[in-house]
Amino acid sequence: MALGGVRIMRPHYATALHFLINMQRRLPHLPCAPAFFAAWFLAIYGVGWVSLNHAVAQSPSEQSPAGITIIPSMVQRASSNHWTPLKVVAVNRGSQDRNELISVYVDGEPKVQFAADVWVPAGSQRQAWVPVLVPPQTEVGRVNIPITSMMLQSGPDGETLRPDWTDAATIKRSLLLTEDEINTGLISDPPTIDLDGTEVYRIDHLTKLIDVGRTSAIQNSMELPNIAFNANFLPDTHGALDQLDQIVIAGNSLRHDTAGLLAVRRWLRRGGRLWIMLDQTDEDIVRDLLGDDAVFDIGDSTMLNQFELQSFNAVGSNDAVSETWESESPVEFVRVFTSSEDISSSIDGWPAAFWQSVGDGEVLFTTLGGEGWLNSQRGPMNGFTYFSRRLFEPHVEPFDSVAAMAPLVNEQIGYQVPSRSTAAFMMITNTVLIAAGGLWWMRMKRLERLAILIPAVALLTGGAMLWIGKSNSGSIPTTIASGQLVVINEATQEADIQSTYAVYCQDETPVELSSKADIFVQPLEWASNRTKRAQWSGSGENRWIQPEQPPGTVENWFSNTSMFVTNSTNTSDIGSMPTMLTGSFNETGFVGNLEHASSMKLEDAFLASFPAPSCSAKVAMSDKDAAITVGPDAVLTAGQFVDATLLDDTQTRRQALLRQLFESGEQSFLKDGVQLMFWSDPQDIGIGVSEAFDRIGTSLVSIPVKLRAPEPGTRVRIPATFIKTESFTKSRGMSSLFNPRNGQWLTDVTKSTETDLLFRLPPELGDVAITRVNVSMRIAAPERTVAIKAVHGDQSTTVFEIDSPTGLQSFSIDDESVLDASINGGIVLTLSVSSPIDGAPEAADSVVISQQTPQTNVPHPIVGEIETTNKTWQVDSFIIDVEGVAK
Repeated sequence: MALGGVRIMRPHYATALHFLINMQRRLPHLPCAPAFFAAWFLAIYGVGWVSLNHAVAQSPSEQSPAGITIIPSMVQRASSNHWTPLKVVAVNRGSQDRNELISVYVDGEPKVQFAADVWVPAGSQRQAWVPVLVPPQTEVGRVNIPITSMMLQSGPDGETLRPDWTDAATIKRSLLLTEDEINTGLISDPPTIDLDGTEVYRIDHLTKLIDVGRTSAIQNSMELPNIAFNANFLPDTHGALDQLDQIVIAGNSLRHDTAGLLAVRRWLRRGGRLWIMLDQTDEDIVRDLLGDDAVFDIGDSTMLNQFELQSFNAVGSNDAVSETWESESPVEFVRVFTSSEDISSSIDGWPAAFWQSVGDGEVLFTTLGGEGWLNSQRGPMNGFTYFSRRLFEPHVEPFDSVAAMAPLVNEQIGYQVPSRSTAAFMMITNTVLIAAGGLWWMRMKRLERLAILIPAVALLTGGAMLWIGKSNSGSIPTTIASGQLVVINEATQEADIQSTYAVYCQDETPVELSSKADIFVQPLEWASNRTKRAQWSGSGENRWIQPEQPPGTVENWFSNTSMFVTNSTNTSDIGSMPTMLTGSFNETGFVGNLEHASSMKLEDAFLASFPAPSCSAKVAMSDKDAAITVGPDAVLTAGQFVDATLLDDTQTRRQALLRQLFESGEQSFLKDGVQLMFWSDPQDIGIGVSEAFDRIGTSLVSIPVKLRAPEPGTRVRIPATFIKTESFTKSRGMSSLFNPRNGQWLTDVTKSTETDLLFRLPPELGDVAITRVNVSMRIAAPERTVAIKAVHGDQSTTVFEIDSPTGLQSFSIDDESVLDASINGGIVLTLSVSSPIDGAPEAADSVVISQQTPQTNVPHPIVGEIETTNKTWQVDSFIIDVEGVAK
């Protein structure tokens, strides 16, 4: 039975059965093995039952005090800067309930401790978890790291050590360090009573299948086995799965483990790789785990004795590799329909292995039974090897906004600068006093007195400003400032929230930060001269116990959590906020509606879709919702995220933060389609602090955009944010001038070039008759001719040409005969930059990396490797917006 992070242990068969299964595997030659092991199982169970009843029946005088021990959990791995859970087992043989406190420190550093406060009922045993953070390791080849545990008890003089039943004040153990290993977890159904060897074969087959995949994908020797989660519950604590690079789900054991489902889901979204075997895992469990990210529907299931497997090598060519499989023992094949475009293997057109991105991680779905991935020599099929190379990789470090957010929250701490209105009032007062005095003395014909009035008024207003400034600067309150990045996941109705805190103390103040279950706040810098202890209670709540923070200092903390959100106007709901911006296009651009946003603050809103350009958004609030509109003229230049000419201090800090986030946009949530981003008040995630602190803060919110197809006949205009730019390679080789993954162009180019770009419209738009394309190109190409050509079918037509362009070049293409997006899946434009106009010849050894152009049948250079000129040119941006009529 689970109680938060603590579980009451009851008699069950799992431990004994696990022992018997291993014995049966090792001693299959024993006669009457099933009956022998069944007898052994009954004997072990009987002895355990008698022992338990004897312990409970003891008199109080015979009962020893509660004992508590700490051991590595089922993860049993540790690596630098990652969390690993430790199991706490507490036994109370007495007749009174007890609270036991055990504290742990790692690698001989007692200034950073992790503790569990466990309530143990009389005559019972309980299990809890305490997570520990492994410090950075510099010693090469180190294989273990010591951990020290100690029992604590409170008394009149504070906390003291309480010796255990061996009279030892501290107990030392060690954790296995796995800095260079790939750690794979297996979540399968717990073993059941096995009298015919079926369970032994099932578990053994899963283990060997994973080992074959790991061996085919990883070059170095893997000495550590898989981590099998054969218990009923996963570790329910902070960072419980941090040590794992992959998790394989082959069963339904998560059905009744709600906390385990949440842990796996959040581990996945933070860079994990998940392999789900659909032939062994029920569809409803997958949907509980992934929500709308489960991009498949099961048709039926069949058994195959032979098949032909078509597979694609993700790191090789795009040509499919075909191989056959045949066996007298049939293998199960689940036939599914999927919207995923990332299909690794297929059988008769049905996907056998396909991928889906989820947050910073990705999921591999396989529909073919395990035997089908092994050839007749028990080696891997090519398809198995291909997806194993992608699956068995080190854990991807999740996107982290904490370092970028820290300067923003730190600058919120400080004295208040007098507002502009205050300064303006003082200046107006100064002017009015001088003007009034001048008019009066002009009537009195005594203007010479202005020589006294002007200095006097200046001294008066200057003194007032100095007094205001001194008052503000001398009264910095004890404050906790927060900055959050809130990313809405509409598929599971959750928000991933990264929070950064700056804690300032005017005087010596105890900073006992606390948080509710599933949330943990931790220091940004662990090194400190003060002893810190993170202490978890039985309900999963945690708090920090530490000496008072020195006055006049700022310390940074952070948390990384997820919470369910509700899309309603009831502000009493936990996490009540919008979860989706829905909209479509008309002749003015994008028009959307953000439901139940009336209670939120939306500042400096814009639409983003990395690496496409961002667009500023206009917000009109109503009683319940917010109307969001984006016109074609709302495109923001690179590095600009606020639609204002003059920025105030807050907007300047916000823009600096966004620039840092977008620099790593390729590895972040920013790549996951169009999103509405805006600044708002911080979300209450359950972080507690003393009432002595003033609380201030802000949050950057990202909400996904869902498009609706416009009504047929509607004139539409599609802003640049909704248009995806790719390199087009159908009719010529690919140029390295433009990188579609980050939207960057090569700089200081000296070669002549022709680069083909494909502009894809949103698929939700449906069919559109394109009537006009508006192009904006920022380029510097002195002494060169730049031409833009529209590719239509096998032909291309020059639609714009200019000599020696510098700066922004804007033009429109309204020849509908060259704007058919159905031929190539989008609009194809060619950027052509000539050699210098002064006639400098290209070197003879220039390299051509394109095919022949269809219309001339003559090789045309895309990029020449050498050109006898040092006259450089470069493109800064090339974007379009599209006008048309919905069909």
